Amino acid sequence: MRFKLPSLVRDRRGIAATEFALIAPALIFLVMGVLEMSFRFRAAEDATRYVHQVADLVSREETLSTTELKDIYDASIHMMKPLETTDRLDFDVSAVQLKGVSKTPTLLWRRVAGTPVTFILSDTAGMGDQDESVVRVGVRYSYESVLSNLFGGKSMTIERSAYARPREERLIIMDGKTDDNGATKPIE
Repeated sequence: MRFKLPSLVRDRRGIAATEFALIAPALIFLVMGVLEMSFRFRAAEDATRYVHQVADLVSREETLSTTELKDIYDASIHMMKPLETTDRLDFDVSAVQLKGVSKTPTLLWRRVAGTPVTFILSDTAGMGDQDESVVRVGVRYSYESVLSNLFGGKSMTIERSAYARPREERLIIMDGKTDDNGATKPIE
């Protein structure tokens, strides 16, 4: 005797829609994850590019002022576009002299917008000749993503540093002095 299935069980018309409904949420989360990772990678690349551009700009100058550094900081809005940098970017520029025969790293001056970006002074050892200086630029960017915020994710802190040797003079003059005894002054 042959067993006959009811017509409802044999009907295959809705199988594709049902399978899609089961798989779609996983695919959507996968695509959103890929987008989020690409946005984070882009933010890290923009911060890296910005810190190297600033180090290059500063190293080309013979004299600088805190006001000129403020202008460079303000330019981050355009240099890191499309990222939002207002109130999310800490900016730290320092000059370190390699003093004496031993080339001991000594902080000459430091200008900061936001919170200082920590660095180890001894990292500059060997980056120049006796009594020359090295410019160190550090940035800290707090990246917040719309996708991460939707699901309660945290912001990502991107911290980058770049070093450059002055091109024209051994020491860059800041606000009229080559050395202000390592004082850290705010950029306002």
